[in-house]
Amino acid sequence: MTAVEAPSFCAEGAEDAPAEGSTEALICSAFAYTDQTNGGLDVFYLLFAAAMVFFMQAGFAMLCAGSVRQKNVKNIMLKNILDACGGALGFWSVGYAFAYGGADGSKKGFIGNTNFFLSGMTSGGDLIGFFFQ
Repeated sequence: MTAVEAPSFCAEGAEDAPAEGSTEALICSAFAYTDQTNGGLDVFYLLFAAAMVFFMQAGFAMLCAGSVRQKNVKNIMLKNILDACGGALGFWSVGYAFAYGGADGSKKGFIGNTNFFLSGMTSGGDLIGFFFQ
């Protein structure tokens, strides 16, 4: 599906700006609304997909619980919970910075060296990108 571009008269500061209440003005407002909605839908989809991936951890726990004796089910469930929590804490503290932190111009290295503990990440898009990773 291809994106539809806004007409040239919708550009800010256009010489042939549409009159208030005209069909062209309604078209411009529809394009502006669509742009705002698309950003929210992108964030929602990423959050939903990341939650579905995270719920796969429960499926793996059930698989492990079914493959051990009944007396060991509590232990394997605790192991799965700690695995998920430890992995999340490790990725939050240093993993994301190493993988996606970018390069600091004053240092040389082969891994990222910025954004440790998600420092400097304040926008919703950045945070949802972290959660999806």
